[in-house]
Amino acid sequence: MKHIIFILAFFVGTISGIGQSLDQYKYIIIPEKFEFSKEENQYQLNALTKFLFEKYGFNTLMKTEEKPKDLQENYCLGLSANVKENSGLFVTRLVVQLEDCRGDIVYKTKEGTSRIKDFKEAHHEALRDAFSDIEEVNYQYNDAVISEAGLSENDNQSQVVEKSEVVQAKPKVVPTQTAEEVKETTTAPPEVVVETPMLNNSSAGKMNFVKGDAFYFLKKSDSGYAFYQENSEEPFAVLAKSGGEDSFIYKSLTRQGVAYFDAEGNLVVEYLDQENKSVKLIYKAN
Repeated sequence: MKHIIFILAFFVGTISGIGQSLDQYKYIIIPEKFEFSKEENQYQLNALTKFLFEKYGFNTLMKTEEKPKDLQENYCLGLSANVKENSGLFVTRLVVQLEDCRGDIVYKTKEGTSRIKDFKEAHHEALRDAFSDIEEVNYQYNDAVISEAGLSENDNQSQVVEKSEVVQAKPKVVPTQTAEEVKETTTAPPEVVVETPMLNNSSAGKMNFVKGDAFYFLKKSDSGYAFYQENSEEPFAVLAKSGGEDSFIYKSLTRQGVAYFDAEGNLVVEYLDQENKSVKLIYKAN
């Protein structure tokens, strides 16, 4: 009997310790392409991974972004995110893994699954299913445990030399939600500092769209891309660069999701509604 109690106590302590072990890490580093993918941000999966980690309280950055100073000095403050696929003929299966600076797996989600036939929708549903484990972690960064779990000063310096690849600064976007109707715009979303390529050949960096009877436009500015409805002085959403050239985190006052441009140049926005059902909005290029 004592044996059984000890074993149960051990497993309970192990499970509850998973969430605590993540609290010592300040950053989640996300690659532009997962190992099973054929191209960068395939199915907008990398952008969705970044969005979901931020949704549950984590600080994220893409692998090619310039690393913050504290991460450059101590790479062990970050965890590298990876998504593994083990899909069958009729079921899409994804697992999210987090590796520390030594390459050891410190966290692994359950296997998220989906039976949707469409590849993109199936991968999104399976990833969200896997992230239900991360939601339950209730992550909150605690710098008090860094000194207990970090490497020595020499180890930290060597890790910086090996893994810090500085490319281009893209500071973290402050979460905001979005809506496609201007009546939802009461204040402008916070500014984001990103550098993205021109969406078209317009010298003003402006791209026009139509949805139903309403007209919209994207405008390039120092803060990235702002999304306006016609005749509105304030944007109701922002598009923050994530992954490939045409992939974005979509944020406004009421919604968060992902956005991208299809082959016809239309702007596609995807998010979950209050019932956790996938919603897709298409703004036709005008």
